[in-house]
Amino acid sequence: STTSGWVESPEFSCLGCQWSLRLRISAAEEQGAFGGGWVIIDLKNQSDKNITINFGYCVKDGNACEKEHSGFHELTYTFRPRGASDNNDARRTRYARSKLLKHLVKGTLIVEVRMKLANPSETPSFVPENPSACKIIQSMFMDEKTADVLFEVGMSTEIKNESKKTKVSPTTFYAHRLILQQCAGQLAELGGSRGDCSTPIQILDIKPDVFRLLLCYLYGKPITDDDMRSNAKDLIDAADKYGISNLKLEAEACFVKPVGNTVDNVMENLLYADAKNCALLKESVMDFIVENKLEVLQKVSMKDAPGGLLADMLAAMARGEEKAGDEDGANVDEYCTIRISDLRRKAHEKGLEVDGSIETLIAILKESCLEVQS
Repeated sequence: STTSGWVESPEFSCLGCQWSLRLRISAAEEQGAFGGGWVIIDLKNQSDKNITINFGYCVKDGNACEKEHSGFHELTYTFRPRGASDNNDARRTRYARSKLLKHLVKGTLIVEVRMKLANPSETPSFVPENPSACKIIQSMFMDEKTADVLFEVGMSTEIKNESKKTKVSPTTFYAHRLILQQCAGQLAELGGSRGDCSTPIQILDIKPDVFRLLLCYLYGKPITDDDMRSNAKDLIDAADKYGISNLKLEAEACFVKPVGNTVDNVMENLLYADAKNCALLKESVMDFIVENKLEVLQKVSMKDAPGGLLADMLAAMARGEEKAGDEDGANVDEYCTIRISDLRRKAHEKGLEVDGSIETLIAILKESCLEVQS
């Protein structure tokens, strides 16, 4: 390019965000930090959230050899969301135009961007989109006229007070077999092969308010942050029982944020995470144990700890000691130290199951990579 306008790359994905790279030649009259004769490289956040990263650029030749670089991960910047005003020169790097011209490959400049989170512990939890988010399906929620499945949730009880007894009946919910079969097969199987509301399906181990939220999710209706926070553990239990993995991951991410591991509850959280296969919660427990190892050794009995604890602890230690490298973890050998949210994101992008233990996710990702290589 011989103009001073921006040339922008296609969008690419890294660290759970979309990005693009822009280049322009500085104008002759531009005599500030970027005087004439320079090429300015600018990284843009194309996602709808803030993110703080360490990043750097490298210019390569046709043989993938590094020719010019800004120092990998030496720049730190908080990128604002797409559409927000963000013209700070602090995130931009300049190169001498005369040098870059020597490294063009058939007229193309090859720029490698390397980035990692400035604070890896703040990695946003990966939560897949709700596959039922469709207005037509949402409009069918609790539609008695078209429903062919009837649930009765809760038990009949009597509440006694000084003057009378009050009978409380189970709560009734209407649903559609086809939607249940697609989104919660185990829940659909409770009704057998019948397709009418003549015989209610009894649900005794889930609170009516929690079951309503579960059905809301299956019909693509949003669950408010307050409802998710106050019912997170119950939703994990219900979603785990009926195989609604996306809801389970969303509830788990919400549960982990405020749970706060302490020496008093760390074993309880570890056992719960292991029982429900909550890899994100387990990872947070392992991080706490490694960061507070002396206090945990003194005050927490590990005799009831689940199997495989050593491997999880070594992975947590390796994450804490990792100083450099691409946090996005393209190398198969690096899967063992990648955080669970990034493993889930990679599995989701490859169309693989995301609700599994760290060991399971690593195994299926490695297998997927080997299939691609072969």
